Amino acid sequence: SFVVSLMFWLGLSFEMPLAFFALAKARLITARQLLRAWRFAVLMIAILAAAITPTVDPVNMSIVMVPLIALYLLSVLLAALAD
Repeated sequence: SFVVSLMFWLGLSFEMPLAFFALAKARLITARQLLRAWRFAVLMIAILAAAITPTVDPVNMSIVMVPLIALYLLSVLLAALAD
């Protein structure tokens, strides 16, 4: 149950660049807006990482946070390409 839950939420979060690309293609968001909101995005990623990981130690949370932040930056790049 734990492994399936962890894989589901991480798999769903790896769809973030595709979702942001589609939103940018539909002209609902821009890369500039995403860059301006990076602090809020990091906060939301930290909350999501805390919810995904079962333990409370910061090492496990960081293991989840780092790829999510990289995916957010990839989302910004894809949104710029969509413009």
